[in-house]
Amino acid sequence: MDGTILYVDDDESNLTVLEAACAPEFTVLTASSAEAAMEILRRQEVAVLLVDQRMPGMSGVEFFEATREDFPDTVRLLITAYSDLTDAVNAINRGQVRGYIRKPWEPEELKATLRGAIEIHETRHKVHELEQRLLDVERVYALGVAAAGVAHELRTPLQTLTTSLELAGLRIANLVAALERETPQKEEQVAAGRSAADRIGAARHAVAQMAEITSGIELSNRRREDETSSDLKDVLKLSLRAVRAEVAKRAQIQVEIEPGPPVEGSPNKLGQVVMNLLINALQALPDRPRGENLVMVRLRRSGGCMRIEIEDNGTGIQKDVIDRIFDPFFTTKRRGGTGLGLAISKQIVEELHGRIGVESEPGRWTRFTVELPFAGSAPASPRSS
Repeated sequence: MDGTILYVDDDESNLTVLEAACAPEFTVLTASSAEAAMEILRRQEVAVLLVDQRMPGMSGVEFFEATREDFPDTVRLLITAYSDLTDAVNAINRGQVRGYIRKPWEPEELKATLRGAIEIHETRHKVHELEQRLLDVERVYALGVAAAGVAHELRTPLQTLTTSLELAGLRIANLVAALERETPQKEEQVAAGRSAADRIGAARHAVAQMAEITSGIELSNRRREDETSSDLKDVLKLSLRAVRAEVAKRAQIQVEIEPGPPVEGSPNKLGQVVMNLLINALQALPDRPRGENLVMVRLRRSGGCMRIEIEDNGTGIQKDVIDRIFDPFFTTKRRGGTGLGLAISKQIVEELHGRIGVESEPGRWTRFTVELPFAGSAPASPRSS
């Protein structure tokens, strides 16, 4: 099975016995001190860190505390004697310990625990890969939006510049023709006029190429943004299916769906909004037992709109940052966030004449709401609440 295990114990005989029990299924590295273990952790990736609770100078939990910031993805398991069990359980969250193995351990029970720990490590890697892919998608989408905006802003100046260059070209041509009718003493002026005409011609060609590129970007963007109608019930079901594996590991989920008319917007665009809000809710949940984390997804009619609510009982949003939550590139994540997901969601919703808003109580809950008008209804004034 892939994944390296590092076993730390000051008793050399314990190291030998466990290493032999795990062979050949597992790759096991051993260290007889916290210092030696730290050197190994810095040198190579370790999937599972297995540490004896009673070591001279530093307990197992203290060692986990010292390493959790630098090696957050490593799965931590504590080996403890029965007499240490109460202290170990009470201290388990201090070092983000995944579980414990009680001495004396049984070989098959030990192997089963290690298999589970390696699977957790592999799952964490897959989640990081998926998060990175999502970030890449967000960046590409943001670049597309930016390119379309720049193309739109450049269109009128390019048209003006093209007209000005055409007029300048005509005037230079008339000036050169007039100079050619003069005496030979005007040859230098004629040459200068021809050179200017050549430069204007090159500039007109460059501007024409730029105008062609911007027109292509605008056309491509218009094709992507062609609005169709979507059934939000189907959009929600597909989005929930996409995050099902992550939800199963991290939270309980409640879904309440009231059928309603289709709304403006393509399934792809609306799916991106829902996915951004679901991922945001999952990332807001603290590291605690799955049964204590809850994500609620609701869909219902609200006047001439369909209303989506995605709520979590996570860390909440502080009052001093909630007004900036939809700003591009603003993020409260310590690592891995672009700050584009909510900004893009807001732009999509408002382009569809909808509304997006957020409410939160720090430390208790956050609720995002999206209201989208029924397909074919009169557009409402877009705003955020």
